Amino acid sequence: MIVIRLSKKVKNFYYINIIYKKNSVKGKILKRVGYYNSHINYGKKFFLNFKIVNYYIKTGSKFSKKLFNIIKI
Repeated sequence: MIVIRLSKKVKNFYYINIIYKKNSVKGKILKRVGYYNSHINYGKKFFLNFKIVNYYIKTGSKFSKKLFNIIKI
C-alpha cells in the first residue's frame, strides 16, 4: 500500500512524500509532492501538488494520520 506522509528535514519543516507503507520515513520515496512549515505564521506555510495527490488517492493511497490532521485545519 502507498501512503502520503510527512518526513522531517529540519526543525519545524516537513516534506510531504508519497512512499510505500512498509518503508521507513527516511526510506526510498516515490514522489515528493509538497511541504509544510510550522515555524512561520504568514505566507506559504503549506504547499501540496493536488494533481499528483489526486492521482494517488484515486489509485488507493491514503494520508497518514498526522498529515490528515494538518490538511483538515
